Amino acid sequence: MNMSAKFRRKERVTGREIAGESFLIPICGKPVDLDNIFVLNPLAGFIWEKLDGATTLESIIDDIVENFEVTPEQASSDAADFIDQLLRNDLVEEVT
Repeated sequence: MNMSAKFRRKERVTGREIAGESFLIPICGKPVDLDNIFVLNPLAGFIWEKLDGATTLESIIDDIVENFEVTPEQASSDAADFIDQLLRNDLVEEVT
């Protein structure tokens, strides 16, 4: 994955924290489909908050290393995997 890439959250999904748990909830005109709600672990929630369309993937990885006890390689792999999952589910888009 391109380390200078920037991603932003799509407007049709919102992040919520409930009782210490982080969730991604699709927003649409029909009732929420519970199969499409994502529960985020602390790292995924941290990454989600950084996907503002201005922050590069490289900067997000640096922040992960700074805030979690992981190597740069593990941070890079985890961030790329999570962003790939978000892209597959049409929850984020790359900013060009």
